[in-house]
Amino acid sequence: MTRTSTHSPNLAAPRRLFMASALGFVVAAALGALFRFGMLRGDFFGLQAGDLRHAHSHLMLMGWATPALIALIIARAPALGLKLPVRATLATGWAALLLAALSTPAFALYGYRSAAIGEANIPIAAALSGVAMLVWYVFAAIVFWAARRAPNARAPNPATSLLKIAVGAMVVSSIGAWALAAQMITKSGDPLSQQLAVHFFVDLFGIGWLLVGALALLRAETALPASPAEAQARWMLIAGLPLLFLAGMPTAELGAAIRILGHVGAALSAAGLMALSLPLWRALQPWHRVALGLLLASALMLAAIAIPPVAHWGQTAGLRLFFLHTAFAGAVTLTLISVAARHFGPSRSPSPATWTLAVTLLLSTLLPLTGIWPAALTGRWVLVSALAGALGATMLSALATLQALLPRTTPFQAPRQQ
Repeated sequence: MTRTSTHSPNLAAPRRLFMASALGFVVAAALGALFRFGMLRGDFFGLQAGDLRHAHSHLMLMGWATPALIALIIARAPALGLKLPVRATLATGWAALLLAALSTPAFALYGYRSAAIGEANIPIAAALSGVAMLVWYVFAAIVFWAARRAPNARAPNPATSLLKIAVGAMVVSSIGAWALAAQMITKSGDPLSQQLAVHFFVDLFGIGWLLVGALALLRAETALPASPAEAQARWMLIAGLPLLFLAGMPTAELGAAIRILGHVGAALSAAGLMALSLPLWRALQPWHRVALGLLLASALMLAAIAIPPVAHWGQTAGLRLFFLHTAFAGAVTLTLISVAARHFGPSRSPSPATWTLAVTLLLSTLLPLTGIWPAALTGRWVLVSALAGALGATMLSALATLQALLPRTTPFQAPRQQ
């Protein structure tokens, strides 16, 4: 079949976007290491701890995971049942990456606060984030337009259906981001409303867009036929994801009835993810299974959150940070890396083995920071270990990325599209 520049992607173009995004991961990991160094020394180099942490998480989600996922959606468009306008879709990925790179130093220096530029006070990070969300809307419009024009639009393949849920979650999650930015800029609202906005955005964006988007890529790696059970599981996700954020709120802040809605959302989300993931296990290649294992671990943690006493215990033990890293730095990242290795070529993308080692090092040194670690075994070494883990993950991811970027003596020949 002859490829066209409009609908059948040349893999060199999405690969460039993916590799640029991988550099975003390296910088985000370095910011995480800087934050842990600040924890160890007791100050954050004149920055506010919350701002530095926000810059780290912002770049990881917006400058790595989002543009990398867009790159792989373009590369795997035929398997996802889409005929995308490649140049326009690539433009949204590059714009998302550029805006994330520009807004990261603004978040580190000012957070959502205004910065004095001449005689004006401008909330730089909030303004750039607002533009980034407009880019998301363009990307979403492209995906839904392509899905409607697909030959099998009335009976899409399961990967297409999952991708539509993921993109829809990305769009809806932006309501929380707009609400938070408005409160910060106008200095209105109270801590509860700000927390609600943050949790709504982070949970729906991270679980709905990134984790479900990663699952869509894994589903596209298999030739399993669609089943009625899959359709039911997708409806569980659609019903549960918008409520999930309530389960992560402090129990003292919300009424019992509202908290129950959050636990129901967690149960539905967990059940949907597990029902969609488990049948893929035997059909996937080994490195894909590593990513799927972390995705299932994330789903199990969501299932635990569905039980009110367990959710309360997890909050007091500080396990939310471990969950977020398992889901995003673990499941999402290793899905992206393993899919890229298969379709861009193992020598033209970061090594899944090296990246898995980096993620393992990061997660294993996070556990001692949580309340499940025995108190008798805590001490200053815990912070030293956390710093070492973050530095190790940074160096390993940088090594894998640079190896993939080294010039080759043979022309780039990507594996054939499946």
